[in-house]
Amino acid sequence: MTKKIFLFSMLLALGFATSCKEDMPQPTPEPTPVVPEMPGTAETPTNPTNPTPPVSPAEPMPSVPKPSDYRIATRMVVEPIKEKKVEMLSKLKIEDFAWRGDKDGIKLADLLPFVTFKASDLDGEPYTLTAEDLKQLELLDMKYEEHGSYNDYIAFKVRYNHISGTSVLRIPVSRRDYFMQKFEVNKDLAPQYYLGGIAHLFPASAGEILKGYDRAKYAVILTDARADHSNNSLSFRGLVHLLGTGMEDPVVVLDFEAKGFKPLSALQGQLTFVTSGELNERMRDRLKKIQKSKTITDAVVLQLVQNNPNYWIKLASPGIQNTYGGELQWDGDNLVGVLSGGHDTRDIYLEDVRFAIHSARYDKSAGTVTLGVELIAANGIAVSGVTTTLVVRSVNL
Repeated sequence: MTKKIFLFSMLLALGFATSCKEDMPQPTPEPTPVVPEMPGTAETPTNPTNPTPPVSPAEPMPSVPKPSDYRIATRMVVEPIKEKKVEMLSKLKIEDFAWRGDKDGIKLADLLPFVTFKASDLDGEPYTLTAEDLKQLELLDMKYEEHGSYNDYIAFKVRYNHISGTSVLRIPVSRRDYFMQKFEVNKDLAPQYYLGGIAHLFPASAGEILKGYDRAKYAVILTDARADHSNNSLSFRGLVHLLGTGMEDPVVVLDFEAKGFKPLSALQGQLTFVTSGELNERMRDRLKKIQKSKTITDAVVLQLVQNNPNYWIKLASPGIQNTYGGELQWDGDNLVGVLSGGHDTRDIYLEDVRFAIHSARYDKSAGTVTLGVELIAANGIAVSGVTTTLVVRSVNL
């Protein structure tokens, strides 16, 4: 009985404690805060891959073992890169270095784009110096050597990693090629003129046969004109003087060629002849003599003038009939242009000129003889297609 009372009391106490706990206020659990994503922030990939940086092409490894520093210094050679010879002449300050007193005008760094330095061991296999090797290289006693036919050299000795070489290394330089890039023939000039007069009066007639160049640095004297009438081209020389250097002699003599002069066939429609008082008189007198023995016909007149066509044509007054007109003059057997009345025909020079007369027509009532004339040769070449008409007047028999 006592045991049952005790158990009942324990259950009662437990229920009271539970009831009291339920009546007490309980704390409300706070929600876990959510961190908002930053706008524009890319999600981190679950399996990131690092990009591979670009790789610069590595300098090729030498194909032969590197010789010792002593061998490099004493067995070094320099080789121009063939494909860069023209560029080398255009980039290097050869003129300043060689003749204008600038001893620092050419340095190792200036040469490196255009040459290759090599050395060999006793086996003779060439080893090309790398970029790292070239950092140990120095050029000593640099000078410009002038040689015959303008085949010159940039000469120097080397020191590699404080070891001095004994041989003189040389880079060939064509002085002609170097200066030829400074001057250029004006290609627009030749097509405006005939070759004969330009060659005959050269160099006074040359004008701007060379394009503009630096006249503060150079004076070019033109000489030795040689005309090729078969190809309408003119060869000539230019004596190049360096101004400001004190040099009296030309530094180089260059050969030039101007092409595309007007052919003599372009005289068609321009070359004209006008009768003269002397021509009228001689034609009349000769025909009067012939008339004593035969009737004057076209065939008779043609035979007369064909025996010596140049004789009759040289009695006439030659000229140029174009947009402005102009005069020509006879100088022996040469037909020469002149400057007269503001009209300049001096580019016309027909040396040892030859004409043919293909037709003759005698008009008794008008007292005229009309001759069909053709230029057939001049300046040592044959000419065709240049025709004109010469009317001889006052031929009253």
